[in-house]
Amino acid sequence: MEVVYNVKNKFKTNNKSNEEKKDIFNRKLLNIIMALENEEFNLKNS
Repeated sequence: MEVVYNVKNKFKTNNKSNEEKKDIFNRKLLNIIMALENEEFNLKNS
């Protein structure tokens, strides 16, 4: 599984506050980390 994420596209519109941007970024980062952890876990158990 390849994880590709372009942060620049997410923040092109400036109608979000810095707090909202941080929240979006942190959630996306958490999703990526969880996906990688699950992949690693699946590889260990296969």
